[in-house]
Amino acid sequence: MLRDFSQKDRDEVLAMAADFYTGPGVLHIIPPAHFAAAFDECLAGNPYTRGFVIEKDGVLSGYMLLSLTYSSEAGGLTVLLEELYIKPSCRGGGLGHEALSFLFSAYPQAKRFRLEVAPDNLRAKELYAREGFTELPYIQMILEP
Repeated sequence: MLRDFSQKDRDEVLAMAADFYTGPGVLHIIPPAHFAAAFDECLAGNPYTRGFVIEKDGVLSGYMLLSLTYSSEAGGLTVLLEELYIKPSCRGGGLGHEALSFLFSAYPQAKRFRLEVAPDNLRAKELYAREGFTELPYIQMILEP
């Protein structure tokens, strides 16, 4: 089951985000304050972000964080899957598939779903490929002033 973040989830979601960003799924360190800010934006109703907890049998087992944007290239709403994290003890039980199915049904109007995956994160790449995602031949560039 997936549901929107609530205040009671804060500590556990922030702990999972810290684990996510220190694991093999990411390529650079993110300041922990960014996790808290993203969580707070979700609770505040920011229209550009949304966070969900993933529960199984009443136990918080993971989370998913989205960014929402308009893309002229896609011709409409693009949903960016910023983070999909499943606790190690809960992996392999179909929760990633469930989260992505939920995502697709929650945003039927989306023209594109997009995500980033670290090259060495083979399990995640396999999940995303099974769900229909394909690799783009782009090089991503950033500027953080």
